[in-house]
Amino acid sequence: MRMVRLDLGMRCTQSHTLSFVTMCAALAVAVTITPSSFSSASASESNSSSTNSVTPGKTLTGKATIYPNRLNGHKTASGETFHQSDHTAASNKLPLRTDVKVTSLKTGKSTNVTLIDRGPALGGHKIDLSKKAAREIGLTQKEGTVPVKIKITRTPDGREAPPAR
Repeated sequence: MRMVRLDLGMRCTQSHTLSFVTMCAALAVAVTITPSSFSSASASESNSSSTNSVTPGKTLTGKATIYPNRLNGHKTASGETFHQSDHTAASNKLPLRTDVKVTSLKTGKSTNVTLIDRGPALGGHKIDLSKKAAREIGLTQKEGTVPVKIKITRTPDGREAPPAR
């Protein structure tokens, strides 16, 4: 058995060295291929491609929270500045610039908002509402979350939901 000395100062057999080199090559190939696989998955979920899968009139249910105060005045994912006094919201489930009607399943009150941001901290919640929008449906900071129905009223490409009958 022939011994090979690696630059790291370790002694290994030639077969161990070959195994190590093979594993490194496989790892390099995996690292090169994997990011492109992930980027195509995230690209399909991005705003432009998901716009086509959004149907005006479609309804989602979930929980709403209030957009954090500390983000007031910050730039959003859409490029707009967030203001607690606007009818705006954040969502990871729908494309930016989608207009939705949010109805509290607790109070029955509704408000219309435009999605201008993503909500990485949303977790299992569907939507973060501005203070103004939250107040209109009866959601308070103390309450924290409320179950809501979210109806898509207008898509980013301008398609609108048919009028309610």
